[in-house]
Order: sequence, then C-alpha cells, then structure tokens
Amino acid sequence: MKTWSIAPLFVQPIASTEIEETLCTQLKEISEDVYWFSTDGIDITSKDKQILDKHKDLRSSIKEISEDLVTQLGYDCDIQLTTSWLHKLPPGHEVRAKTIYNSWYTGMIFFDEYTEKSGDIEFFVDPQGIHVVPAEWSQWTAPFIRLSPNANHMMMFPSHVKHRVYTNTSDTDRLCLTFNVMPKGQTGSDESTFIY
Repeated sequence: MKTWSIAPLFVQPIASTEIEETLCTQLKEISEDVYWFSTDGIDITSKDKQILDKHKDLRSSIKEISEDLVTQLGYDCDIQLTTSWLHKLPPGHEVRAKTIYNSWYTGMIFFDEYTEKSGDIEFFVDPQGIHVVPAEWSQWTAPFIRLSPNANHMMMFPSHVKHRVYTNTSDTDRLCLTFNVMPKGQTGSDESTFIY
C-alpha cells in the first residue's frame, strides 16, 4: 500500500466549549419570561430577535467567549453580536435543514437539561455527484457530523454550514440560545475592503 500525504481542504470548524453555569442560569430565567412565536407552527423562537440587547452583562460575557474562539481560529479582528434569540423545540418537533444568512459565525448555548432523546444537531454537506459508501466512515469520508446538546456548553460554527436538528423524542422542550456573529470594523484587503 502506498503512503499518501492527505491534507484537509476547506475545513469548517465546529467548536464547542463548556461555559459558566451562572450564564446558563440567567438564560433559563430569561426563557421563563419570553414571548414565544412561530410563523409556521414548527420553528418556535422568541419573538425578540435581539434578546441579548436587554441583558448587557450576559451579552458581554458571550461576546468575550466568542472572541476567544475567533482568536484561536487565527483571526485578528473585533466582532459584534448581531441577532440573538431563544429557540424552543417541543417534543415531536424537528428543525429542517437550513443555513444562516447575513452572518459570519453562529453560536448556540445549551443552557437547559438534555437527554439522548432531545434532538441531535447535524452539520452536513450536500451529496457531490457520485455517492460511494466507504468501508468505514472517517473525517475524510463522512458527509456529516452529528452532535448531541450538552448542558452548560456553547457551540459555534460558520453560518453558511448546513445544519438540522433531529426530532425531539423526549417529553420536554429542547431550549437553546442562538446568536449570530459578524466582524466589526475593517475587513478584507484592496478592492475587497469593507467596514462593518
């Protein structure tokens, strides 16, 4: 067998970190006093899509954690949190495949209690022409990654990455905070320079 040098191409980071329980406690309290809204009867969110704007200290803490990831990814830029909302997935519901537009990175904070039945999130790419099932799935062959929500964790990923949430088969709502991140200030170079 030949020795191959294999390099990742267009790698997309899906990052997760544990966060302070006090932040999650604040989010639980906020979720108990929120006006829930749905346009299609399936996707249920807080009507307020800038929910962190009313909670400056919480917003500041989440921004600081997000900045840490952006720095670890190798970017040297300021960021801003744009939209932020609570999401509720009742038993029997799922989130259809989607991408998030007008955003650079998207974050989710899992602040509640979850089980293996709460509904995993799956990140995936569309099939690329010829579909060959590998003898063994690996980071090189898997067209998706499926992750379970964990209490007191924050997840971030590039907003353009397609994702969906599997059916919540538990007997309780699956709650999380979702927020979007954009660069702040000047980005790009030469003719592609832009100030956010």
